[in-house]
Amino acid sequence: MIFLKPHSFFYAIISGAILLFSACSHKANEENFTVKGKIANAEGKMIYLSNIGVKNIIPLDSAKIDKNGEYSFSRPRPASYEFFFLAIEGEKPITFAIDSTETVVINSDAKNFYGTYTVEGNSASTEIKEMKELQEALEKQVNEMLKSTSPAIYKTRSDIYALIGDFKENIIKQYIVPAPSKAGAYYALSLTLNGEPLFQPKNNRNDSKCFAAVATGLKQRFPTAKRTQHLCKIAEEALAATRPQKTKTVEVEEGDISTVGLFNIKLPNADGDSISLSSFAGKAVLLDFTVYEDAKISGRNINLREIYRKYHDRGFEIYQVSYDSREHFWQQSASNLPWVCVRDGEGARSSYLRLYNVQSLPTFYLIDKNNEIVLRDSQISNLEEEIEKLLK
Repeated sequence: MIFLKPHSFFYAIISGAILLFSACSHKANEENFTVKGKIANAEGKMIYLSNIGVKNIIPLDSAKIDKNGEYSFSRPRPASYEFFFLAIEGEKPITFAIDSTETVVINSDAKNFYGTYTVEGNSASTEIKEMKELQEALEKQVNEMLKSTSPAIYKTRSDIYALIGDFKENIIKQYIVPAPSKAGAYYALSLTLNGEPLFQPKNNRNDSKCFAAVATGLKQRFPTAKRTQHLCKIAEEALAATRPQKTKTVEVEEGDISTVGLFNIKLPNADGDSISLSSFAGKAVLLDFTVYEDAKISGRNINLREIYRKYHDRGFEIYQVSYDSREHFWQQSASNLPWVCVRDGEGARSSYLRLYNVQSLPTFYLIDKNNEIVLRDSQISNLEEEIEKLLK
């Protein structure tokens, strides 16, 4: 990703950076931008300004809030649009954007610094606030849905994928397509859901096109800026990684599989080590046949990650078999997942697909501690309930 951390550029913790400040003031002039405002209940507190760079957080300035709650910073205008943190120690920082010599007014209350702030004077900063509020609403709704067991959990998860898709479509239409050269469009690419990026350019063709559109807009406005060069590089790599390739349709013979016994699978992981499915005897295992090249899989893996986090320490494992045609793409995707990821290079010719009667991808089975298959996905209405049974 183009951001500071793999999953979140704009949500980095800056409390450590605060300690690096040396107070320095810059007098306002025609080549400076200004950020100022009032912070209620903050007399005598320190307020800090940082630049969110392409690869790191850069402390810029600090000031003591006066008895009227007022503060002001004036800094040289950036070479391209840039993003900044305004922070009070111990509080979640406020993100805003600058692309010229404007004056941005940010008011808030120290008792809820992030939750009560308002911003004026810069449309991109207003858009950032709007998108963050939409993101938080989505996250709250999804997390509530994940707690639900009625209707059937996988119907719920299907609804979640649709909700995420609608959210991204709205963000694209409202903030990226109308003005891909603006800072708001760039910020949209960083939005996350529970720490996972919503836009995954190297895994999703449509997402890579969004990155390319923003990169093109940025190049037109600021052709020599570091941020431009970095985003263009990511966009080019993403378009190459998601370029459509010829793939074979997975076809298997008719048949069924008994709900007892186990056909062992032994395949290499991303490091080239062969991992055997049968080696997990004594654990409850979700055997998952999948393909990361499918855009819907990234959202599905977000949900699997939560299930894995919840049950792994109790003896639950995921053995995920990939049928991606591009090995390097699979290796990159697998490196970000906490469970066992292997790849079957035989593709549509795979004997494992026939043995397990895999008619479509993704398909999964639950395996008990005795290495016996107990259920397949079509028989499961509440996955977590069935995992609980296996772990007792």
